[in-house]
Amino acid sequence: MFQEKSQYTNAVSRAVLDSAPDGILVINRDGLIVLVNSQTEELLKYEPDEMLGQHFEAVLPELFREEHERLIAGCTRGPGARPGRAGLELRAVCRDGEELPVEMSACTVEVQGGPLVCCVLRASGGRRRTGQGIHASEEQFRMIVEKSQDILCIRNADGLMRYASPSIHPVLGYKQEEIIGSTGLEVIHPEDRSAVENARDELLKNPGGRDSVQFRAQHANGSWVALEVVAYNLLDDPDIRGVVINGRDISKRKQTEAEREKLIGELQEAAAKANSLTGLLPICACCKKVKHEAGQWQQIESYFRDRTQIEFSHGMCPECSRLWYPEYSKT
Repeated sequence: MFQEKSQYTNAVSRAVLDSAPDGILVINRDGLIVLVNSQTEELLKYEPDEMLGQHFEAVLPELFREEHERLIAGCTRGPGARPGRAGLELRAVCRDGEELPVEMSACTVEVQGGPLVCCVLRASGGRRRTGQGIHASEEQFRMIVEKSQDILCIRNADGLMRYASPSIHPVLGYKQEEIIGSTGLEVIHPEDRSAVENARDELLKNPGGRDSVQFRAQHANGSWVALEVVAYNLLDDPDIRGVVINGRDISKRKQTEAEREKLIGELQEAAAKANSLTGLLPICACCKKVKHEAGQWQQIESYFRDRTQIEFSHGMCPECSRLWYPEYSKT
């Protein structure tokens, strides 16, 4: 009968401990953990009863040693519970080594087997704010992705699109459900497809790698959109398990580059024509001087030298040689 009552009492005590809103940790005079509830195990990422028998320093910081010894020493003043300290700010060490900021209240209790320290633990306000901050960051990130003008897609290891951001519609005119489940290769210009496939194959050989490629993709209305795509191989990442693709419409940039190249070509052509003399040029039939724009006569050599890149070297043609120097013409 006594054994059944003891078992019932233990069961009730355990139920009360596990129903407590905070973590409860009880340490004996030797610093060993003798009692722990499920909230503490969950908070510090331990399996049930795994913490029992461990020294408190395995889960509580070294700086708590003096506090523990002070509380234990207080029990020697007499039986019963002794008030401890509330609102202690310290760091607990989780089973995986993560340091967790906690708030702790502690008191000592004298029992038949000796004094015990009873600790009540909860994640500190900083941790709760951090959790809220993480949630807010995730929400903010989701909003950025959904409102971004860039395309964000995730491709599975089988090459099929698992996710496409809403920006796929304003950029390429497709709905998300039209892209999800496809390879995405069908919208690539035939002349660019082999380059994209080669870049994809090389990226898949490099886990964690990054690559970029430019190509033309067909809009839902049949037109072509120039895209610049940066891809990250995160297939080995347990949280992603895919290739993350970020695409940007660079059609305007390509148009600007084409216009600039055209302008450069036109300027080069104009410069070439500027070095070529055209039109009617008056020239003296006797001395061969030419009349330039200001109406003055100028030696033909200096006229061309001033307006072109031509340089003259003087000599004598055979006819003039026979006319003016007949004695030398034979030689």
